[in-house]
Amino acid sequence: MARIVLIGAGSLQFGLGTMGDIFQSEVLAGSEVVLHDINPTALARVEAAGQAFVAEHNLPFTLSATLERPVALQGADFIISSIEVGDRFALWEQDWRIPQQYGIRQVYGENGGPGGLFHSLRITGEGPGVGVGRPTPVSLASAPPKATSESPGSRPLP
Repeated sequence: MARIVLIGAGSLQFGLGTMGDIFQSEVLAGSEVVLHDINPTALARVEAAGQAFVAEHNLPFTLSATLERPVALQGADFIISSIEVGDRFALWEQDWRIPQQYGIRQVYGENGGPGGLFHSLRITGEGPGVGVGRPTPVSLASAPPKATSESPGSRPLP
């Protein structure tokens, strides 16, 4: 079945919330869910909670975790990333306030409008095939292209 990688999975809200959504999908039953984060303590906490949930409910999923991004991405069918670069709250404030200075009203947060674009450009600069954003010292270039949008094997999540 599918190999689904969650980057930034040490976040309780993202890691647990996204696993909960995946675990409810009949279409994704039998999939392998791989958790990745740079914080070993946070990653271990989310992995332990996920493993306990899978075991308690006898769910048809396998769950693993790794601190090594190339290992996590190897053979990925789907990659769901939720990371922040820099001081999250200060940057969210800028994303909201700067458009206001030009008369643009938008929902607070990183999900849409000019602020959402600013947020996306900060984060997507390290992805394969992305021509915008700032270069970063870490690259996904060593990851197989299987999960990129140009790949014939790519498909949207159900």
